[in-house]
Amino acid sequence: MPSSLDFKLNPSVYRIAMRIDNKSTTFAVMPTCTDRQEAADALHQAFLVNFLAELEAWKLRDELTYGDLSGDLDSDRSDIDMDSSSSSSLFSESSTSSSSEEEGTAARDYVDQMANLYSERYLQERRPITKTQENLRLLLDDHKINHPEIFRSYLRITPACFDDLVSAIEDDEVFSNNSQNDQMPVAEQVAIALYRFGHYGNAASCMKVALHFGVGYGTVQLVTTRVMKACCSECFRAASVQWASPQAKEAAKQWVEKASCPAWRDGWLMVDGTLVPLFCRPAFFGNVWFDRKSNYSMNVQLVSTPDCQIIDYAVGLPGSQHDASAWEETRTFQHHSQLLEDGEWVWADSAYPLQKWCQAPYKKPEKLTRDNTTHNYHVSAVRVRSEHCVGYLKGQWSSLRGLHVAINNSAGLQYATLWIIACIHLHAFAMKHEAGQDMSSDKFYRQGKKYQRKQQHLERCWRQERRNRNAEEENQLDQVNDIGLLEGKLKRVELKESILEYLGQ
Repeated sequence: MPSSLDFKLNPSVYRIAMRIDNKSTTFAVMPTCTDRQEAADALHQAFLVNFLAELEAWKLRDELTYGDLSGDLDSDRSDIDMDSSSSSSLFSESSTSSSSEEEGTAARDYVDQMANLYSERYLQERRPITKTQENLRLLLDDHKINHPEIFRSYLRITPACFDDLVSAIEDDEVFSNNSQNDQMPVAEQVAIALYRFGHYGNAASCMKVALHFGVGYGTVQLVTTRVMKACCSECFRAASVQWASPQAKEAAKQWVEKASCPAWRDGWLMVDGTLVPLFCRPAFFGNVWFDRKSNYSMNVQLVSTPDCQIIDYAVGLPGSQHDASAWEETRTFQHHSQLLEDGEWVWADSAYPLQKWCQAPYKKPEKLTRDNTTHNYHVSAVRVRSEHCVGYLKGQWSSLRGLHVAINNSAGLQYATLWIIACIHLHAFAMKHEAGQDMSSDKFYRQGKKYQRKQQHLERCWRQERRNRNAEEENQLDQVNDIGLLEGKLKRVELKESILEYLGQ
C-alpha cells in the first residue's frame, strides 16, 4: 500500500491492526508477476538454453578441428616443421575469424529481444474507453439542490451534511500537494469516496465507479484513500466520535428508565459485536479470519447509547476472535473506572464476561427459571438498541456488509481496518449533523433493522442446525458406546465361564 496510509491515529488502533503481524507464519505470500516479467523470464531461460547449445557446438567443432590437424601433422611432419610459424599464424587467423563470426549469437539475440520487449510501455493495445462525468456533475449540481432524496441515496448523507463534511476535511494536508497538476475538487473526491463507502459488491468496485463517474480506475482508488485518510485523522475523529456529554448521558438514562424501571437508569451504555464479511479469503493468516458462521470476516466492537450514537469502538481483529476478548480492545473496557461513575454499567449479551460494571443476561440453566426469564426479557428490551445501532451503521454504509478489500499482507489489514474506521467516523458525523430527523422513518435505519433481523434469523437457523448436528453425533456416539459396552459384557461372561470351566467348578 502507498506510504500515504501512515495515518496519525490512536496507537491502540495500530496495536489492534498489527497484532496478527507479530505472529509467526508457516507460509509465504508470493508477489504477483506481470506479463512483461513473465516474458522477460522466458527470454532469459531461452538465452541460457541457446548459450549452452552454442558452447557445446564450439567444443565439438574445436575437437574436430584439432583432430583433423593432428592427422595432417602425422602424414606430413616435415612440411609442418618447415612452415610451423606460417601454419600457426594461418590457423590462428582462421580460428579467430570463425569464432568471431559465430561467437555471441545467443547473447545478441537475447539483447535484441529484451530491447524490443521493453521498447514499448504497454504490451497490449491501448484502446480508449468512452467515459463522461455527466453523472458526477448531475449529482453535485442538480440532484443536490432539486432532488435531495436521490442525492442521499447515492452518497448516504444529506446535501447539508455533505457540505459540512467537505468544509470539515478540505483543509487536510492530504488534499494539497506540490505538484503542478492540481487535484480534483475536494467535493468530487468526497462524492466518489462516499459512493464507495455506501455500496458493496460489484457496485463499489473501482471499475464500476470509474465508469459511472467518468474518471480513471486509479483515480477512484486514489481519492478513496485520500478521503479515508482525512476521515481517520485525529482531528476528524475528535469532532465525530465523542464520549457522551452530561446532557446526552441524562437523556440516555431517561430512555433506559422509561424502557425498564428507575433502578436500571444507570445502565445507559450498551456494547455489541458484529462481523464485517470479507469478499475472499485473506492470504495474510487466512484461517484466523474464518468465523463461526463459516465466513471470512473482521470483528467490530461498538459501544453506543440508546439513540444509536457510537461513542467507542474496536476494529482490526479477525472474525474468529471472541467478543469477550475483542471487547477488551475498547477504551471503555480499558478505562471504565475513569469513564463510568459509581453504580453505572454497560449492557452486553451473554457472550461478554459478567462484571459489576458490565451486565449480561442469564445463561442456561439459570435462565430457565421464571424470574430469570423475566429479567432477560427486559434486558433484551433495553439492549436491542445496540442491535439497531449495528443495523443503522451497515444500512447507511453498505460496504460493511461485504468489504471488498484484499488482506494479503499487514498493509492490506491496515487498509481494511481504516476503511471500517472511516465508515464509523462518517456515521457518527452524519448523526450529529442530521440531528432532529425522525430515526424511525430513516430509510437507512429501516434497511439496517431489516438486515439485522435477517442476520438474526440466519444465526438462529445456524444455531439450530448445529444443535441438531451435535445431537445426532451424540446419539451416534451413544450407540457406538452402547454396542461397545454390550460387547464388553459378553466378552466378560465368556472369560468368566472359561476360568470357571478350567477350575472345574
